[in-house]
Amino acid sequence: MFIINYPMFMRRSLLAGLVCMICMSCSQSQGSGDYAERFNAGFRAELAGLNVANASYAVFSRDTVILQDSFSATDTGTDGDSPFLIGSVTKVFTAVAVMQLHEEGKVDIDKPVTDYVPDLQLRQRFPESSPITLRAILTHHAGIPSDNYLHKFSKTQNDFNDLLDYLNTQYTCYPVGEIWAYSNLGYALLGVVIERVSGMKYEEYIARNIFEPLEMNSSGFYSDYNRQKHLSAASDGRGNAKTELPLYDKPAGSIYSTMNDMIRFGRSFIDGREVLLKNETLEQMYELQNRDNLLDLDHRSAICLNYKNKAPELGRLLEHGGATMFHRAQLTIAPDAGLACVLLSDSPNGKDNAWRLDEQLMVEYCMTTGITPDRSLNHEKMMRFTPISSKNLESFAGSYAMPGLVCRIEWKNNLLSPAINGQKFYLAKHDSGSFIPAKRFMGMMFRSKRMYFLLEEINGEKHFIQAMPWGGLNIIGTRTDPKPISDVWKSRVGEYAVANAAGEDAATIEKLSISVEDGFMVLRYGFNPEITFGQDASVALDLANDYEAFVLGYGRGGGESVTFDSDGSGFRFMGLRFEKK
Repeated sequence: MFIINYPMFMRRSLLAGLVCMICMSCSQSQGSGDYAERFNAGFRAELAGLNVANASYAVFSRDTVILQDSFSATDTGTDGDSPFLIGSVTKVFTAVAVMQLHEEGKVDIDKPVTDYVPDLQLRQRFPESSPITLRAILTHHAGIPSDNYLHKFSKTQNDFNDLLDYLNTQYTCYPVGEIWAYSNLGYALLGVVIERVSGMKYEEYIARNIFEPLEMNSSGFYSDYNRQKHLSAASDGRGNAKTELPLYDKPAGSIYSTMNDMIRFGRSFIDGREVLLKNETLEQMYELQNRDNLLDLDHRSAICLNYKNKAPELGRLLEHGGATMFHRAQLTIAPDAGLACVLLSDSPNGKDNAWRLDEQLMVEYCMTTGITPDRSLNHEKMMRFTPISSKNLESFAGSYAMPGLVCRIEWKNNLLSPAINGQKFYLAKHDSGSFIPAKRFMGMMFRSKRMYFLLEEINGEKHFIQAMPWGGLNIIGTRTDPKPISDVWKSRVGEYAVANAAGEDAATIEKLSISVEDGFMVLRYGFNPEITFGQDASVALDLANDYEAFVLGYGRGGGESVTFDSDGSGFRFMGLRFEKK
C-alpha cells in the first residue's frame, strides 16, 4: 500500500486544465487593467444562460471591493441591498456563535454535547464510539441523522427545539469521527446549545453578536411567511416564478442577507480586526480537522467550512454553500491571500458558475497584484491507494450499496463488470490506480475517458469510488452481503404515501416504495419535483430485526433508520410517517 495526496490522474487532468484556463485569462487581461470587467461580461452572460432570475456577487479584499455587481432577468431588478435567502451559509454564522462561546469559556468544543443539552437521548448504535462532541458536530463527523423532513418547509412557524423530540427517537448513523456526513440536524442542535448556554433565543444571539457588531442592518431570519412575503420570491431552473417557505431548522439555513451585508461578514474572516472572533480562534476554525480520516478520501474539513482542492495559488481556500427550496448562496474565503467572495441568487442554477469567482478572478487578482500567499499552511490530506497490480480484483465482485444507489459488480471475462441503473459496462485499467468504463462490441473493447473509478479496501471494507467530473472522490458503493429476508419484511413490499404532513407544509418526499432486489430490501423514494434540493434515491436496508432497519452505505443519508409500527400499519423514515397504499 502506498500513500499519495491525490490520485495522479485527477491531479494531472484538473490542475493542467485550470492552469491553462488561468494563463489564457491572464494573457488577455494583463496590461489592459480591465480584467475584472472582461471577467464580469462573461460571468453575466453565463448567469443569463443558466436561466437565473436574480443574482448578486462580489470579490473583495480586506479593504477593497475588486468586483461587485448584480444580475437581473426580471423587471424588479436587484442590487447590493436586495435580500436573498442564504440557506446553509447560515451554518457559518452558527459556527461563529459556538466559537464565540468557546472563546468566552462558556463551552468547550471538545466536550460532549450532552454537557450542554443533557436531555438529548440520541441512541448510540455503536458501543465503541466516543461521545458526540461539539467539534464533531461542527465538522459533520458526529454521526447525527441528516434531516427531518416533517415540516421542513412550512407556512406554519415551528420551533426547532422540537428536534430533540425527534432525535430522541433516533439512532446514530455512524461512530463519531468515522466519516464526514452532512447533517442539518447537527447544526440545529448547535442552535439549541447556543440558546441553553447564552440564555438568549438563537435569533437574538446572532443579531446581537454578529449582525449588530458588523452593522449587518439588512439581515435577519425568514420565519414568518405571512409577514415576510418579499423574501419568498424565487424562480425555478426554467425561470418560472416560485414561492419559498420558511425552514424548520433555523440554525442550519434560515438567514436572509444582502450582498453589502455579506461583504461585511466575509471581511470579518480576513481583515484581522477581531470584531467577531480573535485571529487565533479563526485559525482554529481554518485548521484541517480530518487529515488522517481515510474514509473521507480527499474531502478536507475545517470547522464548518470545507477546503477546496483547486486554486492552490490562493493558499488555503475554504467555502460553504447554501440551498433552500430555490435560493442558492456561496461563501468562499482565502485567508492567506486576504480575499473572499460571495454569490447570492434566487434561482437553483444561481451558483453553478460561482467557482469562477475564486478559481479564476481571485487567482488573477493575486497574479496581477503580486500577492503570494504562504502555501505551506494548505495541508494535504492523507490518502492510501493500493496499486491495481497488487489487488485481487476478483475479490471486489459482489453487491454494493450507498445512500442513493444499489449496484452489483460481477467478475466476467477476467474483468470487473458493474451494473448501475440497468447499465452494464466493464472496468478497464486506465493507469496504476484507476479504471475507466468500457463496452465490448464486435470483439473490440471501446473505452470512455469521461469517467474514472477506483476500487479500494479501507478499514477492512471494499469500496467502489468515482472521481467526480468537478474534481474530488466519492464513495458510490460499499460492498455488503445481503441478509436473509423474513416473511414479515417481504410482506411490506409495495407503494407507500406520506400520512403525517401538515396542510401548510411544502411536500418533500412524495413517492416511496419497498421492494426486494438482488437479495436486498430496497427503499426507493422521490422528492417533489417542484422543489430543487433533493434527488430521487434507491437505498438498500440493513435489517436489524422485524421492525427496524438502517440505510446501508456511507455519507449523507446513510445509517438513517426505517422503523415500522408494531402492528405493521406503517413506518417512519426521516421524520415522515408512511402508510401502504
